Amino acid sequence: MRIIKLEFDFLVGPIIKDVYSASKNKLVTGVDVIDNDEDLEALNEKASSLFSSFYEFDKDNLCNFNNCLAREHSNELIDLINRIKSRLNDLNDGSFVINDLATDQINEL
Repeated sequence: MRIIKLEFDFLVGPIIKDVYSASKNKLVTGVDVIDNDEDLEALNEKASSLFSSFYEFDKDNLCNFNNCLAREHSNELIDLINRIKSRLNDLNDGSFVINDLATDQINEL
């Protein structure tokens, strides 16, 4: 059984893709029902883009996380994570479990 990890990082997540697919030439989860679902991919991209927008580069090109901005958008992120988990639960054929670290990350902002 695969573990589908939900976690945020810069330009990554919340659905962590850690299996390289040679046929798709990209990282995937390794669970076809997840990797082939367009609605789930759209939600994942939206959440990833929003979270990554909280990173800012200063004049020296150093990257910093803007906690204030993240807190302002935390409800939107929680909504996206809930929608992702709901979709994952709809797709779950018993071949995976969800490990949600993303909600904890948002709650700790």
